[in-house]
Amino acid sequence: MHCLECGESVSQLDNEHLLVCSSLTLQEYAIRHHLPLDMLLHGDQINQPDQVKNYARSTSRPTEAARQALLGLRWAGLLQENAGFVEVPGEIRRLDLLLWTLDRLADYGFQFRQLYEYRSDTHRVVARNLLRAPLRNLVHVGALPEPPPSFLDALAVYIAFRAEWHADYLFMEFNQASYAHEVREYLACHHQIRCRVLDVSNSDDSLILRTLTHTDGEKLLQILRARLMNMPTAWERFQATGPAAKVTKELVFDSAHFITDHPAKCSNLHGGRYVLQVEVTGRIDPLTGCVVDYGYLKRVVNRQVIDRFDHHHLNYTAEALAWRSSTEMLCVYIWERLIDYLPGLSGLRLYETTHSWCDYQGRSLSELQVQGAESVLYPFRSTSQVTDLRQRLIQPADKSRMKACSVS
Repeated sequence: MHCLECGESVSQLDNEHLLVCSSLTLQEYAIRHHLPLDMLLHGDQINQPDQVKNYARSTSRPTEAARQALLGLRWAGLLQENAGFVEVPGEIRRLDLLLWTLDRLADYGFQFRQLYEYRSDTHRVVARNLLRAPLRNLVHVGALPEPPPSFLDALAVYIAFRAEWHADYLFMEFNQASYAHEVREYLACHHQIRCRVLDVSNSDDSLILRTLTHTDGEKLLQILRARLMNMPTAWERFQATGPAAKVTKELVFDSAHFITDHPAKCSNLHGGRYVLQVEVTGRIDPLTGCVVDYGYLKRVVNRQVIDRFDHHHLNYTAEALAWRSSTEMLCVYIWERLIDYLPGLSGLRLYETTHSWCDYQGRSLSELQVQGAESVLYPFRSTSQVTDLRQRLIQPADKSRMKACSVS
């Protein structure tokens, strides 16, 4: 086989050769030269077994750095048990971050593995990058050590692996709600950094936090800046400039409605199929290659909009739509339901028919936090400016009719 990096002829390509000639792993080599792993690997390199006996036992007293890394990975939900091992998975773009973490977890006996497996569901060989240690090496550690490791150092590890930066807001998803509440309370008490809980997580156990304002997000990153800058690929995720893009998700819901005081047929109850297009604009994340995950985008829109409106009567779903359930009012209302979860929201298009639609761009999240909801949505909340006139002309008339009825 001919190595495309150094030009040598080798019996087989492996990490041992490639790391010397190019500092690449086999998976990185395959990506760089856009070749399938199936063409590069011999059969004995695929689905290789691994045994616990090949791993050293952990030290009796792990270092503070090791305990910090372990706590951060636990918060991130990245400590996974598998056939007697504890594994920490890592994407290929985060390989250097994974190896940085390995350097700190050495006391627990972790080793790096790049495993090549044939997957019948994809009909191809895929590579998995992970840190692996025998489960026995962590069992004696038990619960979190007392006193606990440095909170901020552990939080930096968590953020490097799991946090995302969208439109100047930091999003943090935890696989256990108790971890999220612990982090939220610590940041509020010790650093006056506020976070909002978003009810759009994947499961009942997980929870997503979002820094409440631009200031909260910037303050948290500045506190962790020195730590994140020492971690490969971590700081660039939040500060590096890069190309921006717009992504759009389209979803459909069926609803009935009427429009109060409409002079034509729309005052009658009728139904239809609405097509909603949600546009988000932002920087392309250098580690994910995405502006926002389409799965997250779909989950947010489903929970905040589709589940609320689909096969429901729009006028009776919300106060904001009771008077005017027009596409324009609907867009304003939808925008304010989504912006908390999608601060990069840049546009909505709502089709009521194939020939009639509304385009809308509302206030940014920071503007909405200062100015509040659009007043057009709630015309009946304000006190009437002619209260005295109402009382004089309406209430007495009602009383007169009531008296007349009682006399008769």
